[in-house]
Amino acid sequence: MSNLATPIHIGSLSDYPKMTELERDFIKLVDDFVINSTDAEILEEIGKLDMEARLLGISFYDMYCVVLQDVAGHQNLVSRFKIFTQSRKTI
Repeated sequence: MSNLATPIHIGSLSDYPKMTELERDFIKLVDDFVINSTDAEILEEIGKLDMEARLLGISFYDMYCVVLQDVAGHQNLVSRFKIFTQSRKTI
């Protein structure tokens, strides 16, 4: 299996019963971004983030929050995510 085909577990929102609505909205937005991404470079970076999160024992969403707050090394991914979120606001 190639690095691009690394499976990412996207759980059901019911897996996280104590979340706020804002947290649920963030997870849904990240899930939509991952599912709709077609750029091989972005998909590879998402796969690496998922693997790193697993090694650290944290959720992919927690890792994604860290990346959004500390952009170093992830400028392309953060830029694409911001474009994606802006496009979702106009729908």
